[in-house]
Amino acid sequence: MSAFGEILETMVKRVPGAIGAVFADWEGEPVDQFAHIPPLDIQLVGAHWGIVWSGCAAGLERIGAGAVDELWIEGDNALVFVQRVTAQYYVVLATKRSAHLQTARRALAACRDTLLKEM
Repeated sequence: MSAFGEILETMVKRVPGAIGAVFADWEGEPVDQFAHIPPLDIQLVGAHWGIVWSGCAAGLERIGAGAVDELWIEGDNALVFVQRVTAQYYVVLATKRSAHLQTARRALAACRDTLLKEM
């Protein structure tokens, strides 16, 4: 496991109800991941939400809203958080619906900062 994977593992273990996390590039390619589900599954989560992330970012830039820093989606059974690390990289955290929103957001922000320092 790379240093990036270790950073993701630390975050996932800090968030009760976390399913997994992936650090990916602008094309949705995973740099590394850590999850309690199969690696391919969390990689697909990262790639799919990367597409949503890109669409939101492009749309908001067109209307002059600036760069997107964070996106979160609340589903019936899960929460998905996406946060920009740089203009070319983002990190995704997937949790059970029961996860505490602010705990997950704080852990994701700390993870983002640590990933940025490691780059």
